[in-house]
Amino acid sequence: MTTTVKLSPSQITFRAIKSKTVLESALESGVVLEYSCKNGSCGMCESVLIAGEVSDKQENVYKTGDRFLTCQCKPTSDEVTIEAEYYPELAEITQKIVPCKVSSTNIIADEYIIIKFRLPPTASFAFLPGQYINLHYQGIVRSYSIANANIQDGIELHIRRVNNGAMSGLLFNNLAINTLLRLEGPMGTFFVRDDVRPIIFLAGGTGFAPVKSMVEKLIQQDSKRDIHIYWGMNNSSDFYSNLPIEWADKHENIRYVPVISGEDSQWSGRKGFVHKAVIEDFHSLSTFAVYACGSPMMIEAARADFVKKELSGKHFFSDAFTVSK
Repeated sequence: MTTTVKLSPSQITFRAIKSKTVLESALESGVVLEYSCKNGSCGMCESVLIAGEVSDKQENVYKTGDRFLTCQCKPTSDEVTIEAEYYPELAEITQKIVPCKVSSTNIIADEYIIIKFRLPPTASFAFLPGQYINLHYQGIVRSYSIANANIQDGIELHIRRVNNGAMSGLLFNNLAINTLLRLEGPMGTFFVRDDVRPIIFLAGGTGFAPVKSMVEKLIQQDSKRDIHIYWGMNNSSDFYSNLPIEWADKHENIRYVPVISGEDSQWSGRKGFVHKAVIEDFHSLSTFAVYACGSPMMIEAARADFVKKELSGKHFFSDAFTVSK
């Protein structure tokens, strides 16, 4: 059984299978809707039901005017119309599973590892800076943001050690050069939109990875947009990259503000929640675009507080990540 799904305001339509979620059917049809986690925790795929009915896994029914998650709900009527953004920028990018080999590893302070992978020349793997992949290794699958801007450089991942983490243990313990793994992707709708608004990048922890990818691309494009990078960590020793400092030194349009939330007697810089530093620095966010990557709690707090600072909801873009064991 199938359903016709129409998107508003684009008027794009696609066929949805009633046994699959709206998001699954959309992606299979080559229609990329906004999403991130695909498990219902981040809320990025929330849409408004304009006409028709859908239901979730708990058999809750959503009708006209209701908000629902496209990654959790299946269509139950023959026609469904939803208010959702369509991203033509992603229409030509194909998700695939490809082999990859470790080309280098760099463990920093025993807490972070930067891994670079090379792909076969025939892989034809394409992505937009900001997207993520699923890494497959020894039967375990975890999601990680891509940290570099160009596929010619392979794929770079930034990973934090997770205590008793299944994938973390494998990657931090003697991962040899040329080890064969697989990656699946690219995924997500986290990428820099083409406009002229000044940008605020908000990163928590290894949420710096997609920010690095996006900033590198903007620099390569010689973008003149004002770029403000706010990176939050618990302690000053957690900042595992000096690239933001180098960017700010070399480019007049880039400003970097590191923020720590923990107790650190050696730190003389900004303290507190990283998104609060943004609020302190700007009287109004009405002219900005914000790209936030970090924990769901950080993103939810930032979104709520930034809207109070006159940020338009349609100019807040985010990618939430959760820790998996």
